[in-house]
Amino acid sequence: MEHFAVVQSIVRAALAGDQAALGKQVARLRERLEKAGAAKEAATLERLLEAVEETREMAPSRVEVSRSLVTGERLTREVHPPIDRETGARLCSIDFVGDGLPAPIYGPVIRETIEGLLQEWSSAAALQSVGVEPTRTLLIYGPPGSGKTVTARYIAERLGLPLITARIDGLISSFLGTTARNIANLFDFANRYACVLLLDEFDALAKLRDDPQEIGEIKRVVNTLLQNLDMRREFGITVAITNHDRLLDPAVWRRFETHVHMGEPEPGAREQMIARFLRPIGAEPATLRIFAYCLAGRSGADLERVCAAVKRWVALSGDAHDGPALFRALSAVLARAPSLDSQPARILAADLEAFVSLIASDPDAGLKQTEIGDATGYAQSKISDLKKAKLHLPLMEAAHA
Repeated sequence: MEHFAVVQSIVRAALAGDQAALGKQVARLRERLEKAGAAKEAATLERLLEAVEETREMAPSRVEVSRSLVTGERLTREVHPPIDRETGARLCSIDFVGDGLPAPIYGPVIRETIEGLLQEWSSAAALQSVGVEPTRTLLIYGPPGSGKTVTARYIAERLGLPLITARIDGLISSFLGTTARNIANLFDFANRYACVLLLDEFDALAKLRDDPQEIGEIKRVVNTLLQNLDMRREFGITVAITNHDRLLDPAVWRRFETHVHMGEPEPGAREQMIARFLRPIGAEPATLRIFAYCLAGRSGADLERVCAAVKRWVALSGDAHDGPALFRALSAVLARAPSLDSQPARILAADLEAFVSLIASDPDAGLKQTEIGDATGYAQSKISDLKKAKLHLPLMEAAHA
């Protein structure tokens, strides 16, 4: 087998966990492939090496949290979470978030907010010197799949603290008085240890207290929750997330010093997410623009699912891992979707040539014909013909009929 000696060295380095040696051997194999004329295979290895390097660069540095901000014992894996005495179910989960995860991709406003909070938590003394305290409570709200839980995990990782996660609906009990007791036990546990407390599905309890459908027990439970939120300020950081911010009691909003809305990714962030989710397949900017153009309005979780399906299609097709293959794969994946909200996505799912006609005619796509050709595999003359034919117009008219 040609190049077996290098492959053997790669396997040896991988089994030993020697990342430096592994990278060197992969680069060595890439050079040999280039010399042997296997340009496509060498380019694939080059993209793999670049993706690994980018991931390392994006790994966030840990923030040294001020000791006055988070108190309590060190939480270890031997510690068991509290349970519901009636059912035996755990009231929370404990996640020891590992190092090295890439930072979430945000638009500029959210990124500045999160990084600003991290700076506060590492600079408590500076803030206290001017008579203010660091933010201790954060409410993140937005639609499902927008990155709320990922952000809470990212915060815990940057602070080097375990994440205690409680699904609020899991604290609710059918036994009178048990729900309030579960909440008290949860907060007692979180306050005992140095951690970040994440309250998931926060709207399950924190609903408008004047809702006529809510029984008196739940109203008392909301008060218990608010009291515990107030007391926890002395012990650590609390993050709450919800998909239904309109259901939250106004008193709940006042308990959280910072509110962050996470919606659909902005165009630039959407392209960055797609590039990350397509790895280790390297996508050129024109291909990323086409993906983002078709997937506008999708959440981060939706983008990840689509990209995973595209990679499966490319892998099983046997095609080269290039722009045209990704283009055809995206069309095939969208064609299988039960419904599509985006008009560009509907056109791509129905007719490849009509889609090329669309992006060649639409200035909002922001693509030159040469870029369209590289991303789709169509020749320049063909793209010009499709643009003149305006094949996309009948599909657009049919959609509006």
